[in-house]
Amino acid sequence: MSQKALASHLNLSPSTVSLILNNAPRAGAIPEQTRKRVLEAAREFDYRPNLYAKYLFSKRSFTVAVLLPEIGEGFSASILGGIDDVLVRKHYAFFMANHHGDKNLIREFPLQLAQRAVEGFILINTPIEEPIHGPVVSIGNSPIVGNAVKIMLDNHRGGWLAAEHLLGLGHTRIAVIKGHAWRPAGEERWQGIVASASSRGIEIERRLVTQLVSRGKMHGPSTPEEGYRSTKKLLDTKGIFTALIAFNDFTALGAIRALHEAGIRVPQDVSVVGFDDIQAAAYQIPGLTTLRQPLRQMGELAATNLLRLISAGTVESPDIVVEPELIVRESTQALRAAEKLEQIS
Repeated sequence: MSQKALASHLNLSPSTVSLILNNAPRAGAIPEQTRKRVLEAAREFDYRPNLYAKYLFSKRSFTVAVLLPEIGEGFSASILGGIDDVLVRKHYAFFMANHHGDKNLIREFPLQLAQRAVEGFILINTPIEEPIHGPVVSIGNSPIVGNAVKIMLDNHRGGWLAAEHLLGLGHTRIAVIKGHAWRPAGEERWQGIVASASSRGIEIERRLVTQLVSRGKMHGPSTPEEGYRSTKKLLDTKGIFTALIAFNDFTALGAIRALHEAGIRVPQDVSVVGFDDIQAAAYQIPGLTTLRQPLRQMGELAATNLLRLISAGTVESPDIVVEPELIVRESTQALRAAEKLEQIS
């Protein structure tokens, strides 16, 4: 049944039926009894809107696209939760496309999704080498060709805060697990760590620094296994360290496992700091000290700004920088007096 036929059956104007079925703001002025009649009739006749016809008439699909490397625990899932919260409230749907870091897919997906009449794009850690037609909001520090609103975490600040926390506890022999070479955030956090240490006249030993290397998908999410392998590599160097900064929480969890297997206690022997504050971080034993990214907030900001671009064509600022927050739990503690003497000697 068409909307016009439904209106005729109810002896109502098509515009009244349309306002009610689309839950338009002006529908609030329609008597509740009329609203119930329309909705009950729509259920009775199994009325379903012709979205294609609606798009041809209004040029609005109320659909956007989200491009991301891969859905994983923690990072992407939390951001998607924030995006979903905003879009659902605004009666928008979204397509989600996982490109797994494949440059061909990154190039093809925007074209395919534009053919499906999406009104805009949200990119999560997705580098773009060719401009995308339509409004774009990018989350992360990946390079983007063309105009886009960028929502970025101050990763340099995050690295600085992690190092400052450990240095303030008396640790000077700090090991670091850097992010993958293809992650801009990894280098930014590393530079923050180095800047903090240098400000105190401390140099981080080269043999106490390692970098994540994926064995699976090239641009997949970090895994505990990568942190486990990286920490094994650090231990094999026989370098002495009393604290460790991991690229993120998942690699920190793998690092703690490797330390445990080597008979090294956390935090009594080695303090460990992660990054992200995934949901599980607070429930590990010991609870993980970490730098909290406001991931859900970043998703909400992305969706809100994309809808502003779609409706108004502009936003207050093209660059939005959010700050990380140090969350101190049980995986870090002050260096003991005996260890301080050992470091001096």
